[in-house]
Amino acid sequence: MRRRRDLLCRRRLQLLDRLGWNRGWLRELSEYYRGLAIQEFWVRYTLGRMDAATLWERKPRSTEADYRSFYAETDYFVLRQMYYHRNDCYHGLARMLRRAGRAGDFCEYGCGVAPITAWLRPRFPAWRYTLVDLPTPMLEFARWRFRAFSNVELREPGLGADLPLRRAYDVITCLDVLEHVVNPLQVVRHVVEHLKPGGTLHVNFIQAPGGENLVEAAAQRADTIAFLDETLGAVAPLRVGVHDEVNAQYVKPRR
Repeated sequence: MRRRRDLLCRRRLQLLDRLGWNRGWLRELSEYYRGLAIQEFWVRYTLGRMDAATLWERKPRSTEADYRSFYAETDYFVLRQMYYHRNDCYHGLARMLRRAGRAGDFCEYGCGVAPITAWLRPRFPAWRYTLVDLPTPMLEFARWRFRAFSNVELREPGLGADLPLRRAYDVITCLDVLEHVVNPLQVVRHVVEHLKPGGTLHVNFIQAPGGENLVEAAAQRADTIAFLDETLGAVAPLRVGVHDEVNAQYVKPRR
């Protein structure tokens, strides 16, 4: 039912988009870039996509710092994420927040431009939101995007085991993250540690190593999934040996 509602919402926004009536994403970009028009967006988006296609190979990348710098070397991903997520709906996540209560704590771990928080925050204004990502143009955009809201905080993970969460959360999303980090098992342990009893984790883990999908991450995929299965209750689990992009859902037991 939740997926159906998200699908119907997305189709409605896609129709409005085709009619030119779903332009909130462009208004935000235009304000951020001081007057970006749709024609200029497409020029910058197209050129940025071509540039980003070869960005990874442009210099040697062999350390965590090398990998992380990739996302700081261009603002193309700001444009791409705002465009890519322009029709997204999150009614399934909203149900989790609603179930937790009028107020609570939500974390978008690996937020990019924070599309989930941007959708949820107006609907749940009493909640507190934590955005986590690397210091990149995307995080700077997210910082600007929520500059007027005291209930939104931003945190940056350090290298290695220097992970950022400091309190417990009712709902955490960790989407399109684990395949891009050298230590996915450590990240998941950290996230689970900061999930409240009864709290929900929404996570995925693409199995397609190469380039920015790190081979170090792929090597820990089976152990990461095993940890989730052993520690949390699986509503919709990740699967070892399956190449898919399905978003999984786990619940922390109440003890």
